[in-house]
Amino acid sequence: MSLWERASRAHESADVERLCLELQDDHGQCVSYLLWAIWAGEQGRAISPDLATQAAELAGDWELSVLKPLRAVRRRLKSSVAGISDTAREASRERLKDEEIAAEQLLLDALEAMTPAAGRRAGDLPGSLRVAQAAWPSSAPDRTLDALAEAFSKTTFFAKIRAEMSISDESPIANDEAIQARIAELRQAHQDLDAAITALAAHRLPDQLRIARLKKQKLALRDQIGRLEDRLTPDIIA
Repeated sequence: MSLWERASRAHESADVERLCLELQDDHGQCVSYLLWAIWAGEQGRAISPDLATQAAELAGDWELSVLKPLRAVRRRLKSSVAGISDTAREASRERLKDEEIAAEQLLLDALEAMTPAAGRRAGDLPGSLRVAQAAWPSSAPDRTLDALAEAFSKTTFFAKIRAEMSISDESPIANDEAIQARIAELRQAHQDLDAAITALAAHRLPDQLRIARLKKQKLALRDQIGRLEDRLTPDIIA
């Protein structure tokens, strides 16, 4: 599973999301950089101090010049702006959310590209995170970093399940019964995402970026379901 896919799955966890925001807003951390370090540890990809320094320079520059400005404008657009209609403001904010997510993906893809191949065994997640943290210009509490590594690791099982469910619907499936079973799995995942979005939206201060991520995953599942349903419908000869 790619770093982007794994990070997206981890963001579905309320604990991961809460700890990431705390480390980002209160301790000057780059969430993508932290998740990269944990993912590398999970996959047994060794992070040396030199690699951590290179990754920190890349992430730090991208965070300062791209992600932080996008985030600041997105948060500003949460509230009314004199002379701008709420409809237009919200539409602009939605576009910014998409741009912010795309920018995060570009950084994660770049970090993955500079990481060594996976080892045979999972590594030390907190240890990997500490090597990365030592190269970052601002510090963060060890207990919070450890809590993030633990919360991330708890999402491993569900990430694997989602990965299995997201296997291309063009892959050979033995028969109609197997296709129907896959559709049922995807529909359940779709319902789970719908429930998660509803719960998030009910919060007093809903995390709109997280909601946007979940909505994208929900649409992708809907597309997969539709393609599989098409395979159950026999072609009509004109």
